[in-house]
Amino acid sequence: MKTIILKAVSDKQYLINRKYWFLLTSTCRLIAKRLRLSSTADAKRYAGSAFSYSISFGDTKMRSTIGTIALTTFVFFSSTLHADVRCGQSRPSKQDVERSTANLDTANFLNHIRDEFAGDFKGYAVILTGAAGQRLGFRREGWAVDPCDATGVRFDLNTESAIGSVTKLFTTVAVLKATNDQARLQRPLTDFLPFRWWSLADPFYNTVTIEKLLQHKGGFVKSGGGKHITTRLADGRERSATDYASMPRFYSNTSMGIFHFIYAKYAFYSTTFLNPKSLHDVEVEHQYSGLNTYNSEVQEVTSAAFNHGLYTQILKPLHISATCDARIKKFPLPSSIKSPPNPPIEHFHFSSVARSYASPSDSDGTLLSSSMQNCAAGGLYMSTKDLAKFAASLGDNSFLPEASQNLMMNSGPEDNLYAFSTIQAEGGRAFWQNGKRSENGNVSYAVLIRFSSGATAVFIANSDNDSTNTLNTIRDAYNMARI
Repeated sequence: MKTIILKAVSDKQYLINRKYWFLLTSTCRLIAKRLRLSSTADAKRYAGSAFSYSISFGDTKMRSTIGTIALTTFVFFSSTLHADVRCGQSRPSKQDVERSTANLDTANFLNHIRDEFAGDFKGYAVILTGAAGQRLGFRREGWAVDPCDATGVRFDLNTESAIGSVTKLFTTVAVLKATNDQARLQRPLTDFLPFRWWSLADPFYNTVTIEKLLQHKGGFVKSGGGKHITTRLADGRERSATDYASMPRFYSNTSMGIFHFIYAKYAFYSTTFLNPKSLHDVEVEHQYSGLNTYNSEVQEVTSAAFNHGLYTQILKPLHISATCDARIKKFPLPSSIKSPPNPPIEHFHFSSVARSYASPSDSDGTLLSSSMQNCAAGGLYMSTKDLAKFAASLGDNSFLPEASQNLMMNSGPEDNLYAFSTIQAEGGRAFWQNGKRSENGNVSYAVLIRFSSGATAVFIANSDNDSTNTLNTIRDAYNMARI
């Protein structure tokens, strides 16, 4: 497309001859019909480049002609996008402005999302929620399952998809809600390790508190390179002393992922909750077993405890669904959890699980692998509707005490926030977390933003796109909606 437009711009005779004009417009139509091979942003950019180039010509007719070509190209791409047909089915979409507030024009927000994300994802859904917790509006577009891949399932508000590192917000809330003993946040992570792991851990980790883990100050590098957590703990601080001193906060999956192993003792330590199967009993039973056997048995129990914490502290109170394994369409609570003494189990079953795709044009999607044994850092699947409910609850004192809210969202240094990062938006600082989970090039992506007004926006998609642009686009949509 770019080559055709630039040739048109550079060759006056090419433009004057009508047969080439029709050839150009016919080519635009053909390329537009195959829009899935090129992003909408590229189409707009090429058209914009041609129009900008046209104004450099002194000839009025020439400027007009090239400008018309640019406009025609843009229209072809835009109109074809909305009429996109795959395997006999048109690309589904729906947008609903349910209400606006005195400070937010919901239509402006959704229209900006529609225009900027058109054709950029296999499927997506976005929900804007007001400060009082009421849903203001939503947009959903595209496919949860490509019609060429199977029977075709539209992506809607109930579609469950992987949310990647947005899971870290759930882990943080589960930790904060586990106990009213705020002093426990200042205890070192080694206090809550399985016994044999504690004896293996480098002394540095006696200085890493629960709070530091939640602030991404655990001293871990971003990726462990496949090493087991016991090896990494034994190796000591992974970041250099200089790096750690100059920038203590460093995004690492392990800082949150380790809660899959330490939550059992942290949350169930001297509380009325009973571990599904006593970690102490497992440690005693396998104290003389090989380390691999010990690790396997311990991880099964600590995983059950973590999942139990997510369920009892978040999913059940909010009546929302999630899973760490998309093939098991309910939250993975093991059969060893019984009641009494534990609360009765009420599963909120999934209904429509999205496949993950490499790109909007990909027709060979997949379900991502199970994270049942290590879900804390980024393993959850859930729907946009339920994620919006969780996001709104972060400002609800009856769900999350104000003191805990202030640890996650405040006006102080970003380095001290639990889990969240910040971005500037109209009206002040906004708090955000995004997540991208990828396997063999197949991607699912999510964003959660809480604005200073108390409004929230959540977004889930099931193919790749640039995460920074996605975050900024949602922020910009909010800015445009501000009244």
